[in-house]
Amino acid sequence: MTTSKKIAITLLATAALFGTTYASAQSDAATTSSSPVQSKKAVRAQNRELVKTVRHALTHTKNLDSSDITVLAKGGVVTLDGTVPSDDQIQRATDATSSVPGVTSVRNNLILREAGN
Repeated sequence: MTTSKKIAITLLATAALFGTTYASAQSDAATTSSSPVQSKKAVRAQNRELVKTVRHALTHTKNLDSSDITVLAKGGVVTLDGTVPSDDQIQRATDATSSVPGVTSVRNNLILREAGN
């Protein structure tokens, strides 16, 4: 075998080895970037769905006027803002919200509605 053939074979083997290593590194990088961290879009969608579910629970809770209650959700933490006509409804709203799957905690900022309003 001539020297030029040996050089050519060595170069081809090196190129093949380098190409395989490069492809493997690209594959590993792609696997790492698809980690279980959710996209902002997915998190916002989950928050919207949780708000929808909590609103549904509030509107279907007996003896609770939820017409002036605003619901916000962020990562399982639900905030209730607004007014209710009686004290007992504040606790009802908290209980109904806490029972919704996906709710990790409730921040109840509800206040009593002034008489005549």
